Amino acid sequence: MNSSLKPAVLLCAAIALASSPSAYAADKPAAPSDLALSCQNPVKKGDTAQSLKKRYPGNTTVQEIDGAEGSTQKVLVLYPQNLMKPYRVEVFFDDDAMTRLVSVNINIEKSQWTYQGLKILDSIQAVEKQNGKPFTLYGFGWDYGGHVTSFNEGTFSKPSSDCTPHFRFQLHPGKNTPKAILGEQKIKSNLAAVIQAQPYLSEISLDFVEQK
Repeated sequence: MNSSLKPAVLLCAAIALASSPSAYAADKPAAPSDLALSCQNPVKKGDTAQSLKKRYPGNTTVQEIDGAEGSTQKVLVLYPQNLMKPYRVEVFFDDDAMTRLVSVNINIEKSQWTYQGLKILDSIQAVEKQNGKPFTLYGFGWDYGGHVTSFNEGTFSKPSSDCTPHFRFQLHPGKNTPKAILGEQKIKSNLAAVIQAQPYLSEISLDFVEQK
């Protein structure tokens, strides 16, 4: 081969390799076959870190994430690789060995997971409609701001025997927020000031009942 052609040949080979599907396999894992969150999917009661690693080979990792009031917590993450993290699920346990399941959580804006038709970035009115009535949440602007505290006997107040849904809302940055919905207080989703602020669904969690 002419030595003057080697750089061009090598460059073409590198481009071909980089363009192959396998080159991105680690960064863009195949989508889960079912993206509907439930008490059985992608995690079910009785699961441990070991069982999940076996079920999702190559698609789990343990990470430290930030919690409330400056705390951190170790979680098992499903589908952590993709830069946009559309399939990422955080799995919480209450022991270091990760054998006692507590909850699963999705909180990425690009998440493709849904729960009973709801998805991250949906409006608070969309959740209220699914619930069938207004619900109660904490005021915004502090560590626990936007967490739902009661579904007030609505649809989401009637969980299955295995897990309970939990939602959190955030305010859009840059919008003027009425002071009436800020701070350590409980507010209703149908307040005029809440409707004006247009908070969006930022977290969906499924909390599993305590295992005995």
